[in-house]
Formats: sequence, structure tokens, C-alpha cells
Amino acid sequence: MMRRRQLGLALREVREQADLTMDELGARLDLSRSTIGAFEEGRNLPSQPVLEAILRECGAPEKFDELNELRKDAKKPGWWSTYRLPDWLKKYVGYEDDAVTAKTFSLEVVPGLFQTEDYVRRLHSLHPLSEEETERRVAARLQRQQRLTGPHPLTLGAVISEGALHRVLGEPDLALAQLRQLASRAQLPTVSLRVLPFSAGLHHSLTGSFTVLEFAPGVSAPLAYQEYAGYGHLVDDQDVIRELSGKYDQLHDQALDESNSLEMISGLIERIERRADA
Repeated sequence: MMRRRQLGLALREVREQADLTMDELGARLDLSRSTIGAFEEGRNLPSQPVLEAILRECGAPEKFDELNELRKDAKKPGWWSTYRLPDWLKKYVGYEDDAVTAKTFSLEVVPGLFQTEDYVRRLHSLHPLSEEETERRVAARLQRQQRLTGPHPLTLGAVISEGALHRVLGEPDLALAQLRQLASRAQLPTVSLRVLPFSAGLHHSLTGSFTVLEFAPGVSAPLAYQEYAGYGHLVDDQDVIRELSGKYDQLHDQALDESNSLEMISGLIERIERRADA
């Protein structure tokens, strides 16, 4: 998805540098305005001859080799394509895979990049999914988590409501492993994990969880993602994204700092261990 977006932005840039409107460029190429728009928005890919024609009409034929390689890369399926995820989730995973930085707030659920396999499976059991589909989604989520430990790790800021931790405590058979994994992920050098305590009172995102993705310079403007029960959607409206990013910053400031957040999680782990030894 990101390669399509990169190519689209590059095509828009060369058109604007040529001082052509989409209508004017489309008329020269016998293409509709909507077709040019679909290329520039990354919804469709131009064929090699069409790409060459666009660059020729825009006076930028020297960019063909570079943009054609990008076009070829955009045609290649990402690792997530083999998991047959729903379209809304597939798009998000593709963007997450290309992101440099993510900021996420989670209200009731441990963020996906921190979840254990058992926790993921329990969450998916709450939805009317077949066993096969559940296992595909579990495997895809575990694959996503490699972004935190791979050669180019995602820089992740996460604020988690204390409520999400107490929901974990309500699942005795998986609580200890999940909290331990949360504590472990919190100590990764590219992760900042903060807990928003109940004592913070009312806050700016009582209505739901969200994630803001940011990319390398020149690749894409930021994107946001909001997930609901069994569904999610991407947001590319920059005004909305700025609002969500501002909400994240406010929640980050209201939350416990990283050290006290880890202390809270460690305290819950100790509570479970004491019960087990009693």
C-alpha cells in the first residue's frame, strides 16, 4: 500500500511541477480525470506505457526508471496478503509495516503489538469467526509484532488505560504471561509504554482507541487508524489526524511515566504470583 501511495505522490508532484491540472493531463492522454486521480491517490497503478506517457507529458521522462521500479515494487504482494485478512485490516497492516513511528492509545485491550498468542486467540474467539480464520488472524498479529524487534524496529509510543490491565486480570489462565510480555516489551529501547491510571479521572479519549502512524520524510503524510468491535478504518484527513495526535500527547502527559507504569505492571505480576504460591 505504501509503495502505491509513494508513486501517487510522485506522480502528483511531477504533474503540478508541469503546471497541469488532472483534467488537462487526462485530456492529453485520453484518460478521465478520475483515472488520473486514482493513480495519484494510490488506488490504482498505471501500466508501464501509461507511466511513461504521463512522465513524457509532464516533461519528466528522466524519472521513468526510478518510478517504474517503484511501480514494480507496488505490484508485489506484502507478507500480509497470504493471511486473507479483511480489506480494512489488510490496508492497516500494510501501512503499519512501512511506518517509522506509531503512537497508540488503547482503552480496554492490550495493544496488538504487545499481545501474547493466547491473548490474541481469546480476543478473536469473541467474534463469529471460523477456526481457520481465527488462526490466520492470530498468525498475522504475531507476524506484525516483529516490527518491534526486527532490524529496523518501529518506534512505538503506547498509552494504555489501567482498565486494559484489569481486563487482563479477569482472565486468570493468560494474565501472568500477558503481563510479563507487556513488561518485557516496555523495556525495549524503541518502546515507550505509559499507563493511564483510573486516578487521572475523565480524559480525552473515553470514546475509543486509536493509532497514528508516521512515515519517513517524503514517503507519506501521517495516517490514523481507529478500531471498533470487529471492524476498523483508516483516516487520512490531516485535520483529524492532527486532532488525534494532540489527544495522544494529552493522554501521554496524563499517564504515569514509563518507570511508574512498569512498576504498576510489575505489581500486578507480583500479585498473581503471590496468589499462585498461596
